[in-house]
Amino acid sequence: MRRRLLDLLACPACHHFPLKLIVEAEEEGHGLPKEPDKPLCERWCAYIEDEPKDPGNCAECMRVDIVSGKLICEGCGAEYRIEAGVPRMLPPS
Repeated sequence: MRRRLLDLLACPACHHFPLKLIVEAEEEGHGLPKEPDKPLCERWCAYIEDEPKDPGNCAECMRVDIVSGKLICEGCGAEYRIEAGVPRMLPPS
C-alpha cells in the first residue's frame, strides 16, 4: 500500500476522514514516478500528515510501499490492519 491511498480512504464505519496511519514495516517500491507538476494527493498527504502542498514530496513518498501496519479512525476508534500491503477495511462487527 502506498501512502497516497489515504487521500481516498475514509472509515467504513463512520466515514471519518482522514485515517491515521501507523507503519510497522515498509519496503522500497517499484516503478517510481518522476516529480509531478502538482501534488498527486488532492485532500490529504499522509507523507507530511497535512494538506498536500509541495509536489516535491510525491516522488519521495512513492519510493516506499507499506507492508504492514494499521489505519486508525480518530472519529470512532476503529482499527484496520494492513497485511501484505493490503488494507483490511471491513467494517467492525
